Amino acid sequence: MTPFFLTSLFIFGTLFGSFASVLIWRIRTGEWGIMTSRSHCPKCEHTLGVLDLFPIFSYVFLGGKCRFCKEKISPVYPFLELSTGILFMFSGYVFIDQTQLFLGNHTEMLKLGFYLAVAFVTIVFVFYDILFMEIPDEVLIPANIILFILLFVVSLGINIPVFEHFLPFSNKLLNIPVINALLGSFGIFLFFYIQILISGGKWMGGGDLRIALFMGLVAGAKIAALGLLLAYFLGSIIGIIILLYKRDRNTEIPFGPYLALGLYISLFWYTPIVDWYTNFFSIL
Repeated sequence: MTPFFLTSLFIFGTLFGSFASVLIWRIRTGEWGIMTSRSHCPKCEHTLGVLDLFPIFSYVFLGGKCRFCKEKISPVYPFLELSTGILFMFSGYVFIDQTQLFLGNHTEMLKLGFYLAVAFVTIVFVFYDILFMEIPDEVLIPANIILFILLFVVSLGINIPVFEHFLPFSNKLLNIPVINALLGSFGIFLFFYIQILISGGKWMGGGDLRIALFMGLVAGAKIAALGLLLAYFLGSIIGIIILLYKRDRNTEIPFGPYLALGLYISLFWYTPIVDWYTNFFSIL
């Protein structure tokens, strides 16, 4: 991997992160013209220019304030742009053969487009959850439908090489991509649904059910299962730290970010994690 390729992916990601921040806000407010109307300050409604929209740097140079009304801008937005850039960069680093991509290999181009699209959807629902404690159906439902259609088409024998990371089972039926994915999706879905029923919706919300489907459709059953375990592990540690810091047991903590973090850690490092776990307990 050359620094040029990774840097390009990072910059490309920050640009999409900037677009994601606009998308998140307009989904929330119901504002039309996501693709056509110009960006504006939500406080003073002043149309923003290039100086206001350059990812990360605009926030730093403007001191975290609107250039016109001086209203403070939430630091969540530059963090969103930075996170998107990092996720795009890691997706290219882990999943893409740069040499083949630069030679014009259509398979690598398709894979890159797929993984960047998945990363973008992930960023949108994670930061929507952070900001508003909700999951945006406007993004996740279409994404899940598209993923299911792609998996169904691949399962018919049509070569779309974007689910090659699915880990196999010994049973041939379970190795059919759409069945592998649905096994993971509905396994996590059922696990969440039982918790919702038991707690009356206090432990988690219905939006997490859509994330459950997304995890299985993106990663397949085995990787999604590890992602779920990691999400609960990370969530419990960070949640305890937050509760100790705030000393308020009624503090609501969005679970979407932990699910996304668990999903991507398992996508990137499934084999090393499983190998470490196996070796660690073999020497006890």
